[in-house]
Amino acid sequence: MGSGVTGATTLPVHHKAGLPLRELASRAVRHRIPAGGLLVLTVLGVLPLLAILLRVLAVAGAAPGGVTWFWEAGDWLNDNLGLLWMPSEDRDGILYILFLPMAALLTALTRLTLGIRVLGFRAILIAIGFQEIGPLPSLLLIAVVALIVVAVRPWMRRFGLPFYARVAIILCIVAVTMVGGLLVGAWLGSATLWSFAFFPVVILAMLAESIADTVARDNTAMAAWRTFSTVLLAVLIAGVSQVTLLREFVLACPELIVTQMVLVVMVAEFLDWRLFESVGLGSEQQSGHGRRGAVAIVRNRWSGGVLLRRGGQAPGRYRRRSLQPLVDGLRDLGYHVKVVEGDLSLANELKRFFPAQQQAPGVDRLVINCSGGLQGRGRLGHVASLCELAGVTCSGPDALAMATLSDRILMLQTLKAAGIPTPQWTDAVMLETWLVERSFPLLVRARFEPDRRPIRVRDPDALFAALRQVERDFGDPIVETIAPGRALRAAVIATPATNSGMECLPLVEWASRAKRYRCVEGLRDTETARVEEMALAAVQALRCRDAARVDLRLTADGRLQVDAVHVVDLWTPRGCLAAAAGCAGMDFPSLLSRVALSLTQRAGSAELP
Repeated sequence: MGSGVTGATTLPVHHKAGLPLRELASRAVRHRIPAGGLLVLTVLGVLPLLAILLRVLAVAGAAPGGVTWFWEAGDWLNDNLGLLWMPSEDRDGILYILFLPMAALLTALTRLTLGIRVLGFRAILIAIGFQEIGPLPSLLLIAVVALIVVAVRPWMRRFGLPFYARVAIILCIVAVTMVGGLLVGAWLGSATLWSFAFFPVVILAMLAESIADTVARDNTAMAAWRTFSTVLLAVLIAGVSQVTLLREFVLACPELIVTQMVLVVMVAEFLDWRLFESVGLGSEQQSGHGRRGAVAIVRNRWSGGVLLRRGGQAPGRYRRRSLQPLVDGLRDLGYHVKVVEGDLSLANELKRFFPAQQQAPGVDRLVINCSGGLQGRGRLGHVASLCELAGVTCSGPDALAMATLSDRILMLQTLKAAGIPTPQWTDAVMLETWLVERSFPLLVRARFEPDRRPIRVRDPDALFAALRQVERDFGDPIVETIAPGRALRAAVIATPATNSGMECLPLVEWASRAKRYRCVEGLRDTETARVEEMALAAVQALRCRDAARVDLRLTADGRLQVDAVHVVDLWTPRGCLAAAAGCAGMDFPSLLSRVALSLTQRAGSAELP
């Protein structure tokens, strides 16, 4: 049974790039507001404009058609509904209020029509800060505070600080930065640093917390882009609010607030084009769910997120692994991607990411499981169980198959029952009798930690030391034999034609000197076929889906056995799957497209997610 892979297979990409404006406009018309409601809104929006027209006629002394009540009505409006009478020292406070609807309208246009993702409505608050101390000191202060908070945030999460403690620390950091600027400004005679202390502290704290949250939810690049977009929008709002003629106009005609409110509704109803998203600019923004749908990548970056710390924790490599190539590859395929934490917050995060109103036919909602779980014997199945509960399609085996893979003894027994040779093993109870017929070296493993590297021992003293260590750290140690021979790796992925079948990519092996996987050479065709056939049989026996890595050993006398099957921690550009795909002439995005197609087919079927 050969690898069956001769080239790259890619998914059809359904970007919105290149769509004509007319099609975008037709999509933006949501028709959520009934005709009667639109008529009422139109009237409400036009009435202030008519009032402004009457004001202008009154100032000009014009009476169309000789009807004097036009300018009389305008004169009454100018005398009773204007705010130009306010003293100059009080105008700034009122202008903040009057420009708020205009700033909200600009924010709605930026987010909905242009599709530029910003940090909520914090641009409006930043614009107020600009007016307090000026743009240059404000930008410098924002940059300093943002860098400090982004650097400190991982430590706060690592210590498991709750929300109110994190916000309190951020407030303290903001205060220290502002007071530090005041002191350093006094020492150096710098008016710019001196002005730090007069920036609105609450605005700065809210911005800093939002930046830190974006880094935690997505990544630093996403946070930098949104902060940059937010600051640009704040500069625009601040610039508009400083136009003298416009300031006089809004003071004279405060009823314009109603028209601006109606315009916000009309933008949402008719101008929700998200143009920059549609042409693919800044793919890291991806603020709306892509044409293909959305993919949540679940990982364990933090060791917290539990009520009580009990049971063994996952290996640290899950937290250190970079997922950015996986994120970029899926975004290139047209998916909206978000990285979420696989802890107690996962259910709420998936609920927010896959809202009920977006459960439209033809739109994928997928989860790629890169989580090793947080703690306990069944940690490998945490994400699969929750996705099954939520009804969301998740990569890898289902919860029941994950339970088999989580128990090393059960996995070996399952493979043996399917006629697949495996290492010989024993537990601590039968160890002395078992050792009589075995020779060193041996492997010591934790039964319920199948993804943890085993301990290789060469003599009885090392064996019993390893048993004590595993018993102390994880419980339930087992001892296995090591078959002499060549260690091979088989990457197995779903076939593009149907989700019911799996196929092997070309075999690879670990090159210790180069510290990377390389294509296997020197095997006869019959040996390659036997290895691939056994790898597929092991995957089928353990009910794996989408993708898996099978570790096998081929002895000098031609005997073959399966050492392990791995279904987590697969998606690294230098990993086994990527290397095997490279041997087949398939790049990393094409490998992802194969797996995404498998998930998509399962999402559209009646199969369990």
